[in-house]
Amino acid sequence: MSATEDTGRLGVAVAVDAATIEAELTALWKSGADAEAERAVIRACSCNLVVIARNQREAEALPPVLVEVAKWHPSRSIIAFRDEAADGADPRSPIRAWISAQCAVPFAGAPEVCCEAIAVAARENALGNLPDTLVSLLVPDLPLFLYWRSFRLEDRELIERLAGFADLLIVDSHTSKDDPEGRERSLELLTGAPAGIAVRDLNWSRITAWRDLVAQFFDAPSARRYLDEISEVEISRNVAAPGNIPTRTLLLTGWLASRLEWRRISTERRGDDWISLWAAPGGKVTVRFTGIPSESEQASGIGSLRLATRSGAEFSVVRDRKSSLMTATARVDGANLVHSVPDDPMDEATLLIRELSLPGEDPSFLAALAEALALEKSFLRR
Repeated sequence: MSATEDTGRLGVAVAVDAATIEAELTALWKSGADAEAERAVIRACSCNLVVIARNQREAEALPPVLVEVAKWHPSRSIIAFRDEAADGADPRSPIRAWISAQCAVPFAGAPEVCCEAIAVAARENALGNLPDTLVSLLVPDLPLFLYWRSFRLEDRELIERLAGFADLLIVDSHTSKDDPEGRERSLELLTGAPAGIAVRDLNWSRITAWRDLVAQFFDAPSARRYLDEISEVEISRNVAAPGNIPTRTLLLTGWLASRLEWRRISTERRGDDWISLWAAPGGKVTVRFTGIPSESEQASGIGSLRLATRSGAEFSVVRDRKSSLMTATARVDGANLVHSVPDDPMDEATLLIRELSLPGEDPSFLAALAEALALEKSFLRR
């Protein structure tokens, strides 16, 4: 059970039977304890984390991510995916499983913490039995966190069945940026999730810095009057491929619209330029998304945001192309107020840790998601 030597593989193949897997896990822990008796090792589990992956290749890339997550949220992790190739597998075994132990040191001087990891692959003819199989492998009386990593329509039925047992459903809507039809129906599941389950989107965390910097413009009571004076919003995106859905931009616009009580009037799309007109308490607002091809060394995503008001005040946030800075500028009454903060891009593990650490539902996110989905439908159906 060394710290990371097995994180690039799924583990040891075992029969798909809950009792067999539990017995194998017990044997795995016993052999590890015997081999590492001189080292301080803690077996920990505070939750169940089920990840629905796209395929075996994606599943095999997940263990290093889950090792990092386990430093903050020790869990029994279960990775499930469709068994498309099943090379060398017994055709009489439509479901296969692997077990392993994932170990890491949370911080210097701390004992090594080890968690259980199970991977389950199901062929097409066994997908109907997969939810029951996964539920049987959960540690009883611990919360279930469900990470729909694949976020594709063909996994929706599986997610719907598992959601009935889950406390939290996490997705990454950015993975569906090139699948308009499947994306729409998958997002609808989030807006109508079963009662009692919280919903999260990694894309919501990715735009946290943008939301924080925009909100800070209007923290002072004297600045709040400009909210009703907003007449134009322009969001510039760095586009990796022409025609992709601007997932974070739609969510950011949905946040503005839901918080400021805007009502959508019309939409128009011209390639990577998306234009919408809104009715706001203070008058009409035009929102424009513009797309700029990403340079080779440049990450795709939002590059800048500008808010213009009817009284001439202007507020902007710009992500520097060559550094890790985001610069917020307020131009009010002839004065420029500039504030810069580091743009800290978060990897998948960091995003998951963040979402798993937040309790309960996020009403702001749900309102922004509903508005963003309605806006997206309006654009794509024209």
